[in-house]
Amino acid sequence: MKRLIISDTHIGSRYSRKTELLNLLRQADFDQLILNGDIIEFLKVPTFSRISLEIFKTAKEKAKEIIYVIGNHDVAMRDFISHTFENIRFVEEYCFEENGRKFRIEHGDKYEKGIVHFRFIMQIISVFQDAIEKIFDVDLSTWFNNLKINRRKIKRLWDIIDLNNDVDVLIIGHTHMPEAVIWIDENEKIKTYVNCGDWVQHATYVEIEDGVVRLRNFLKK
Repeated sequence: MKRLIISDTHIGSRYSRKTELLNLLRQADFDQLILNGDIIEFLKVPTFSRISLEIFKTAKEKAKEIIYVIGNHDVAMRDFISHTFENIRFVEEYCFEENGRKFRIEHGDKYEKGIVHFRFIMQIISVFQDAIEKIFDVDLSTWFNNLKINRRKIKRLWDIIDLNNDVDVLIIGHTHMPEAVIWIDENEKIKTYVNCGDWVQHATYVEIEDGVVRLRNFLKK
């Protein structure tokens, strides 16, 4: 089975790389599609364009199975997606085993301290998001993530890894920072951490096939 994992597409935001995402879904070969959170930008259903709907339509046509891991941005959109696109499985995290390796996929917002951890507060902020972005010409999601300090990010990374030492591969999103870390633990087992990145600043995604994990950039083929 070939799995395709994308995260933080923020469909509904004018900063989302929707065209590139649609092209990826049309061109890529995959059996299972895992949407790893923050796929839809808050309460922006009324601003859905034709290309936004085409993304979901193409995903449904191509994938044998779609797993939707709920993120902090799209928690309010679950009912809309369920009624608009059938047979999408919603989960808080997705775990499986392949080629003797244990995988865990989750959005990652639960590791973030501060306001983004409280999803109901983020829903309130979203009501004013369009106005703020137009007035200040700024993408709020990118702005929030740029506030992070690298030293704190590195410390948080190893804290996250320690909390997930029961799996061999941990894949998250949320930070919009694509990265992959591979190491050998004290039991001489190969461990892997991957952040999917995003489809606002980047156009990165993860492929898994036969237990092999690859982080790819659609803009750098």
